[in-house]
Amino acid sequence: MSATASANRSAPRKRRGAERPVSLLLGLPLAIVVGCLLLWPLAVLAFNSVVSQTDGVTFDNYVTVLTSDRYLNSFLITSVLAVGSTLLALLLCVPAALYIERTKSRASRGIAVALTIPLSLPGIVIGFFVILLFGNVGLVPVASNAMFGEPVGAMAYTFTGLLLGYLYFNIPRVILVVRGAVAQIPHDTLDAARTLGATPWHVYQRVVIPALRPAIASASALSLATAFGAYGTAVTLSRGYRVVPLDIADAFTESFQPQLAATLSVVLALVTTLILVIVSRLGEKGGKLS
Repeated sequence: MSATASANRSAPRKRRGAERPVSLLLGLPLAIVVGCLLLWPLAVLAFNSVVSQTDGVTFDNYVTVLTSDRYLNSFLITSVLAVGSTLLALLLCVPAALYIERTKSRASRGIAVALTIPLSLPGIVIGFFVILLFGNVGLVPVASNAMFGEPVGAMAYTFTGLLLGYLYFNIPRVILVVRGAVAQIPHDTLDAARTLGATPWHVYQRVVIPALRPAIASASALSLATAFGAYGTAVTLSRGYRVVPLDIADAFTESFQPQLAATLSVVLALVTTLILVIVSRLGEKGGKLS
């Protein structure tokens, strides 16, 4: 009996050992892509951010970025736009995903298509959409002026307009992730909760939201990463409000300071990574608690 039990225990280990080379082989293309397109460029940026042709190794650019009011303000505005647009996207997309997946009607399918259209549009086009709606001669100000005698809603080039552009850009990314998670919630679980006397709010609070926490964390991470690196929308709508990608572009192309551009890129990558790690940990804790 002991020999048989020992053989049974060793069989899975042998299978895992045989599958390991296959797993490594399957993961090799991804490892090459990540190394070439992510790790190597980041290493070059980190090197260029501290090595100067004239001064050798120097951290002056990091001191400038971390102490300059201009760049600190850019990081603050970028963070507020990223976090604000992500929160608004979640508030809009979680109920929309529940409606789309639970009703399966023509109207819900139309809403799903409309919400995912911005996924195929560049940021500059989305910025123009905001201008067409909320510019000085946009649809909303012109219509309000015709109806009330005073233009209202000309906010394309304000912080609110910039936030709307980021929100419009993030909605399709959030809705796709959350819809997939909503589709996985068993109808039997919801029916059982209702049978036990739970109100719709309690079903939503005690069953739906805990089940969606990992997806919400993933959608938040995707939205935040997209917003921190957004350039097209910002360059179209930003007047008086600076975001980090614009500062990187200006340092590289206008002021011809590639070392400063590399420093800003490294700091932005570190800030984004830190926020994504925090969001991921919160999602993992939420999934365990649920």
